[in-house]
Amino acid sequence: MRSFVAVAHQRNFSRAAETLHVSQPALSEQIRRLEDELGAVLFERTSRGATLTDAGTAFLPQARAVLAQADLAVEAVRLIARGLAGTLTLAFIDSAALGLLPGLIRRFTARHPEVKLRLRELGTRSQLEALEVGEIDVGIVRGPVWNAGVTGVALATEPLLVALSAHHPLAQHERIAVAALRDEGFITFPADRGAGLYEETVRLCHEAGFAPRVVQEASEIATICALAAAGLGIAVIPASASAIVLDGLVHRPIADPGAQLERWAVWREGPSALVRAFAETLET
Repeated sequence: MRSFVAVAHQRNFSRAAETLHVSQPALSEQIRRLEDELGAVLFERTSRGATLTDAGTAFLPQARAVLAQADLAVEAVRLIARGLAGTLTLAFIDSAALGLLPGLIRRFTARHPEVKLRLRELGTRSQLEALEVGEIDVGIVRGPVWNAGVTGVALATEPLLVALSAHHPLAQHERIAVAALRDEGFITFPADRGAGLYEETVRLCHEAGFAPRVVQEASEIATICALAAAGLGIAVIPASASAIVLDGLVHRPIADPGAQLERWAVWREGPSALVRAFAETLET
C-alpha cells in the first residue's frame, strides 16, 4: 500500500522506487500483487510514467487513511513501551490529597500528557493489598514499607498536629505533649481501615503510657476535623490537613519528638515502563 501511494505521488515507477529505496522490479511486483488482490488495475503504464485509473483514484484516499491510522497505531505502541502513554492507576491516602498529590500530578501530566491517570483514595493497608493483586500501579502511603515484592521512595516527612476546638483548654497552649491527651476522647479513622494515621496515633499514645480512648470514628479527614471543631473530641492529624479551615477549629503542634508521618510512593518490583516513567518524575 505504501508502494502504491508512492507511485501515485511520483507518477513514475522509477522515481517511486528511489524514494522507497527498493528496486524498480520489486516495486512493480508489489503493485501487481496489490492489483491482483483488489481485482482492479490501479495504474495505466506508459512510456512516460504511470497514471491512476478510475479504480486507483478511488483507492488512493482510502490507502492514505489506512496508512495514517497504521502510523498512529505504531506510535501509540512505541509510546506505551517507553512509558509515555497508557493508563496509570495511582492510589493515595486522603491526607496526601491535601499536600503531596496535586504537585505530583501536575509534574507527571506535564511531562507525559498522553498518559491517563486513574486515581483511587485508599488507606495504606488497602493500597498494599491492591498492589499485590495488580489493581493499582503506584501507591502514595504512610511509610516506610517493607512488604516483600514492593519497592519505592520516600517523598516527604510531615509533622503531626492536634486538631481541637478553639474552646478547649489545651487550645491555649502553643504546643501540646501527647501525655496531656491522656484523658481526652479521640476522633480517629476506623481501626479496621488500616490507616497509617490511626496506627501512628496509637503508637504515640502507647509511648506516652496510655491507650487512646476513641469516642468517634470517621472515614474522611475533613469529617474528623469537623467533629473536633464541634468539641466532640480531639484528633491527631497531619500538618497538610491544617488546610481544612473550619470555624472553631484550631491546630497545635505536638511537642513529642517523632510525631510525624513519612509519605512514600510504592510500586511492585520489576515495574512497567509506565511506572518507571512515574518514578523518574519523583526524582525531579
